[in-house]
Amino acid sequence: MLTKKIATAAIAVAAAGVLATAASASASTTLYNTGTATVGAGLSNTCTSRTVNLAAGSYGWGFYDSAPYVSSTITLAAGSYTWTDCLAVSVDYDFLNSTLQLNGSTSAPKTLRASRWLSQGTHTYGSFLKPNF
Repeated sequence: MLTKKIATAAIAVAAAGVLATAASASASTTLYNTGTATVGAGLSNTCTSRTVNLAAGSYGWGFYDSAPYVSSTITLAAGSYTWTDCLAVSVDYDFLNSTLQLNGSTSAPKTLRASRWLSQGTHTYGSFLKPNF
């Protein structure tokens, strides 16, 4: 079996300076939390994180792919959230994990998980939130 490794991990939003500011969701504005990683030989993982201010309501939540699709619908309270997406590279499959944690809350974060197989090379990974209002 081939092993894989993330040789470099550059956070796409960091290059644009977005990590230093909070993004806000409004009606019909889809938000993305993405990073880039180069998959090579070996095993590794990487994460990207940002703060978003979200309105109360229902959201479609899914992973960023060449054709993004909603894989879960969640209802969120209004507030500031820490949104983290991680890519864990293993021998057979690559695991994508996305979490939304309401800042200041002690409750468990909302979590979305998926597995994919990524070929060697550079990939954009992450998730999106699409307001249903």
